[in-house]
Amino acid sequence: MANEKTYNSVSELYAKHASAEECESFVKYLDSRKLAKTLFALRNKAGLTQNELAEKTGITQSKVSKIEHAQDVTLTIGDILQFCDGLNLQLHLGLMPEGMTLVNKVKFHWNELQKHLETIQEISKGDTVMEKAARDFTFEAAHNITNGLFDCLENVMPKQKQEELFTVSAPSDSKERPEDCSPETHSKQLFHQEK
Repeated sequence: MANEKTYNSVSELYAKHASAEECESFVKYLDSRKLAKTLFALRNKAGLTQNELAEKTGITQSKVSKIEHAQDVTLTIGDILQFCDGLNLQLHLGLMPEGMTLVNKVKFHWNELQKHLETIQEISKGDTVMEKAARDFTFEAAHNITNGLFDCLENVMPKQKQEELFTVSAPSDSKERPEDCSPETHSKQLFHQEK
C-alpha cells in the first residue's frame, strides 16, 4: 500500500491505465460536462441533497440528477435557471465573438467593471452614508486592481525595468508623509470631501 501512486486527477489516472484513444475520448467526455459538474459542486457547497434542492425548486429529484449528469450541450437555460433558483444564485450570460482576442476580453471586462462601479456611485447619490461606502469601496477596488496590474507587470517586464517602475523616492520633508493611509483618509483627499 505504501508504494501506491497518487494521481492529481481522474484524467491522469485514466491516462495511466487506458489506451491513448480511450483517454482522449474520456477527456472529451469530461470537457463536455464542465457546467454540469459546476452545478453539482455548487449544490454540494450549499449543503443540499438532490431531494432538498428538488423541494426548493419544485422540480423532481430525478430532474436534479439528470441536470447534474447531463452533457453541457443538452442543458437548457431553463434547467440552469431552475437549478440556480434553488441555490439562490443568479445566472449571468455573456456573448462574445468567437476568436475574440485576450486583449479585447480584458477590455470588455474592464468596461463591465467600470459600469458596475458607476452604478454603485449612481445609486448611492443623496445618501451620505452610502456615498461614503461607495467612495471607500471604489478606493478599495482601485487599490486591489492596481496591485493586481503591478503583479502582472512584474511577470512581463525585465528586472531592470521593474526596479525603475517600482522605485518610489521618499519625500524630503517628513511632514509630507500621510500618517493615516486608510481608505477614508484617501477618499477625503481624492474627492475633496469637506471636514
